Amino acid sequence: MTYEQYLGELTSERVQVTSGQVDAATLQQVATLKAGLTSMAEQIATGHLCQYNWEVKVPIGDSVSVRLEMNLINVPMAEAERLDPKMLEREQPYPVKVYMVAEGEDLNKSNLRIDYLADADDVSEQDTGKLSEWVTQQLSALIENRSQEQKG
Repeated sequence: MTYEQYLGELTSERVQVTSGQVDAATLQQVATLKAGLTSMAEQIATGHLCQYNWEVKVPIGDSVSVRLEMNLINVPMAEAERLDPKMLEREQPYPVKVYMVAEGEDLNKSNLRIDYLADADDVSEQDTGKLSEWVTQQLSALIENRSQEQKG
């Protein structure tokens, strides 16, 4: 997919977004993560760009957003229109990738973490191990940072 095609898809009605609310313990369950991966794989198979978003209630502070998103590089979908044209050639095809995104106050200094999960074509074969470990790390960092803020 080219940069221009990607931006065109984002502004059309073709992006499939699935959202749900869970608590931190539920998010860390294999069944919850598998549901997100399965949904992404199904949407990818239909040719749609997609996002799977969990709004996660955590023990301290406001909820945090944990998402699976498709993009050409590691930038949240919401920020894709701001991509610097110098980073991507407009007409060159790029592989579409799936990224793990966590966003919330006190997650880290930028309140955002984004990491590569898999190429979009490989999501259907992805087990939950990598995603599970990543989710646990992000939630642990968030709780630790917020605990330090309260002690602060």
